Amino acid sequence: LQLIKRLGNGQFGEVWMGTWNGNTKVAIKTLKPGTMSPESFLEEAQIMKKLKHDKLVQLYAVVSEEPIYIVTEYMGKGSLLDFLKDGEGRALKLPNLVDMAAQVAAGMAYIERMNYIHRDLRSANILVGNGLICKIADFGLARLIEDNEYTARQGRMRG
Repeated sequence: LQLIKRLGNGQFGEVWMGTWNGNTKVAIKTLKPGTMSPESFLEEAQIMKKLKHDKLVQLYAVVSEEPIYIVTEYMGKGSLLDFLKDGEGRALKLPNLVDMAAQVAAGMAYIERMNYIHRDLRSANILVGNGLICKIADFGLARLIEDNEYTARQGRMRG
């Protein structure tokens, strides 16, 4: 596993573009020591292991000893947020945008079928690859919901 270029950093660590097994381009999420427990950081990987869908970023490997890494599929165009604000996405027409939204919806429908909730879906957590492929990422806040926990509540509308 080789870290090549830092793509970004946050409160709990950094994300790097790197290579795995010498030639596979990957994204590597690192944990900044002392910011959260390794167990909490690795919970995201545990969820990613259970969720496999072509509209979700795929988990490749986990390094569970210091330094701790989560190794995932690399999406070359970065976040949907940056892609639409600053990248080639600024020139996209409505049919492309609708298709991208449908891809995200397909990923979210799968997450729901698996009884998970993402809890942090936003354009910064959607990654874009070649061919305008969109995938949902960042499962750090996701959690499993029990069938009896997810019930609709009846309410009144107030005018």
